[in-house]
Amino acid sequence: MKKLYGLLLAVVICGSFFACSGNRSGGEASTDSKQYEIVLVVKLEGVAWFDSTRVGMERFNSERADVNAYQIGASTADPAAQVALVNDLIAKGVDAILVIPNDPASLVPAFRNARQAGIKVLTHEAGTQSDADYDVEAFDNTAYGAHMLDVMAEWMGSSGVWQPFVGLLTSPTHNQWVDGEIARAQAAYPGLSTAQDRIEEHEDQQLAYERALELLRAHPDVKALMGSAMSTVPGVSQAITERGLIGRVAAFGTCLPSVAGDYLESGAAQSIHFWVPADAAYATASAAYKLLKGESIADGTDLGVSGYNSVTIRNNDAGVPVIYGQAWVDVNKDNLSEWRNPNGGYKL
Repeated sequence: MKKLYGLLLAVVICGSFFACSGNRSGGEASTDSKQYEIVLVVKLEGVAWFDSTRVGMERFNSERADVNAYQIGASTADPAAQVALVNDLIAKGVDAILVIPNDPASLVPAFRNARQAGIKVLTHEAGTQSDADYDVEAFDNTAYGAHMLDVMAEWMGSSGVWQPFVGLLTSPTHNQWVDGEIARAQAAYPGLSTAQDRIEEHEDQQLAYERALELLRAHPDVKALMGSAMSTVPGVSQAITERGLIGRVAAFGTCLPSVAGDYLESGAAQSIHFWVPADAAYATASAAYKLLKGESIADGTDLGVSGYNSVTIRNNDAGVPVIYGQAWVDVNKDNLSEWRNPNGGYKL
């Protein structure tokens, strides 16, 4: 009798074990309880732009019970540090890795390993990326650059010397914007010329300030400085202010009201342009989620957030489908108040 009781107990325990292990292994019993781990790896932590992307990931996560979505990033914009984070996520076995690359080429081996492991790989601000499932862009980058150039050219009276800055010379997005700016200037504004080749400031506001001072000393005829990284507009605006050049020289480019608002009010900066980082992160996570759920993404797909409600898709030269929204925003002194909260702080 003891022998029979022991045998029955073993069967019960064994059956319970396999039931539990079946739920953990992703089999049919676990389909409804599957939680997708979706991780955004940003260029650099501790700056306002990527504080905003974290808000987007948190919002996406809070709206879905079957998702664990969050953001990580290194304390430096070193491409090697970003690659290391991606490799850690591959080892962890997450479901989707989203990256805003510092250097797209450096990520290719890691991306290949991730996809071979069945992990979805998506990028943002990397329209030339290879070896990814999708890239998500707020808009066509060349058109965005041309738009910023038009705004700057109007302030300059369509003539004079200007200077483009990029965060990194390896950043595809920054360089696509500048390519669009230069192409627009050459096509529509023959009176405009650049002081020198694009200046790299390593996504560092202090370095942007120092290089702006060097530029203004070497080229006193410069009238406008165009930034691509979040750090450029405040850095060069500080230089303009210290040199007493407000009204004669101005900063333009991609930035946020919370970073550039004081300089817009003083006139050191004339116009900033951006997309809402939180919305971009949300849209990229939404695209990853659709892929994980087996859903298709095509022209007209709604990624669930303003500016990405009817996307268009074109393959880049590497064959990666690039998703384009229509999400750029312009802010100047006249509409800056629209970006303030009732307590006086900025919305973004």
